[in-house]
Amino acid sequence: MKKFNIRKVLDGLKEVSSSSSSSSPSVQVGPQENNLIQETLQSEHFQLCKTVRHGFPYQPSSMAFDPVQKILAIGTQSGALRLFGRPGVECYCQHESGAAVIQLQFLINEGALVSALADDTVHLWNLRQKRPAVLHSLKFNKERITFCHLPFQSKWLYIGTERGNIHIVNVESFMLSGYVIMWNKAIEL
Repeated sequence: MKKFNIRKVLDGLKEVSSSSSSSSPSVQVGPQENNLIQETLQSEHFQLCKTVRHGFPYQPSSMAFDPVQKILAIGTQSGALRLFGRPGVECYCQHESGAAVIQLQFLINEGALVSALADDTVHLWNLRQKRPAVLHSLKFNKERITFCHLPFQSKWLYIGTERGNIHIVNVESFMLSGYVIMWNKAIEL
């Protein structure tokens, strides 16, 4: 496979366009004006951008599956979220913070997804619209999130922390309940 440098290609285009514009006859713009229109390609006229995403996401860090709606969600180290449905159905979303996705949990057959990030935030995504969007977010300040669990058809999300405590979040309002299972109290029982 032949390798090439994109800068050399663009410089080659620039040279070709400048030589062709100098050899071309002048174009008359108006009856009074005899102006030469010069067209030269410059580097600021070009922009490299990604046009297609395909295949398995780069640096996957978490995965979840909704068995009823048959949707697969994959989170990445860069905060990206890829949703796969039927063949040919795919959606790409990005968390604003760009933090790594540590865990994903579907609200089974509800059209919603919970994502926990490495920056200790938890987001509730609405998947019922054409472009998925974040409905609610929670930020943990004093403890680091390590695990999330959502029992089937439950309205309570259990969030485990690095200290061993379990915080409980109401999924409908996405608010922390006042009830916390402390690790030292659970051991005493």
